[in-house]
Amino acid sequence: MTRIIEIFCHNFLQKIIALIAAFFMWFFVMTEQDPEIEDSYVIPLTMSNVPYEFIAICDVKTVKIEASGPRSNFIKYDANAFRIYANLEGLEEGVHQLTPRVVMPQGFELIETSPNTITVKLDPLVERQMPIEIRTAGTTASDAAVKAMQKSMETVTVVGPKSFVEQAVKVYGTLNLSGNTSSFEAQIPMNAVDAKDNVVQRVRVVPSVITVSVDVESGIKKRIVPIVPELSVADGWELSKVSVDPAQIEIVGSESAINSIVTLKTVPFTVQTGQRFFKGTLELLVPEGVSVNSETVTVSAEVVRKTLMRDDAPNP
Repeated sequence: MTRIIEIFCHNFLQKIIALIAAFFMWFFVMTEQDPEIEDSYVIPLTMSNVPYEFIAICDVKTVKIEASGPRSNFIKYDANAFRIYANLEGLEEGVHQLTPRVVMPQGFELIETSPNTITVKLDPLVERQMPIEIRTAGTTASDAAVKAMQKSMETVTVVGPKSFVEQAVKVYGTLNLSGNTSSFEAQIPMNAVDAKDNVVQRVRVVPSVITVSVDVESGIKKRIVPIVPELSVADGWELSKVSVDPAQIEIVGSESAINSIVTLKTVPFTVQTGQRFFKGTLELLVPEGVSVNSETVTVSAEVVRKTLMRDDAPNP
């Protein structure tokens, strides 16, 4: 023990000076070779503790952070070592302003985040049953026509945030008929669209694809014929400015079925007495063996008093 004390005390002052010099040398090396610097990272934003049966909607996808720390830390860690999240615990339906929370490795100091606040909307997750509309693109071969079309289902389910599901006004798929001369089946993707026919974002259509069976009949003929509305009015009145939309229509069928057809008429309809303007949807009278792409038309007319001729005038 005495020997150890002697060794420790021998040249004690020189040892203290050497220790202090070593400390200052270490400090110099650390501050000069590994100085404190500032740099930035772009980190994906995540949502934490989202309430059950809600969807968190936020337009901000990433947050930029400014941080300071030893240069060696910035060499050692990349953006994957950081986490930025919005804590939604306890929040209810609606729009919320939140401050992103940052988790960093030890040795870093946060300077600022950009943006420093984010807007998050909590929307209930809902679903809605909607009928399917099949649109067609192209036409069959000149001597063929679609006789019947059968969908594998009549409705689908639109799933997503409530405010987005409410934007959907219809679900449709597009069937390509180009050049087909025989019956076929096709897998048709479904799209949920808004009132302007834009695909609604953030919603899913379940199922996303349906099967459509198309019965194509070949060896047929096509003709375009005018439409004649069958309107009548009460005695003493007459129709003026009668119009029909569309004014003509394509009929499809065997040559023997369509050769004798000059016009297509609507079902007879009597305009109510006192009604000065009529606009309505009337069905077409389509002969057996003939098909059309729409069985209804829109008819408009003005109803005016009949002009009495001299011979029809009442006697005084």
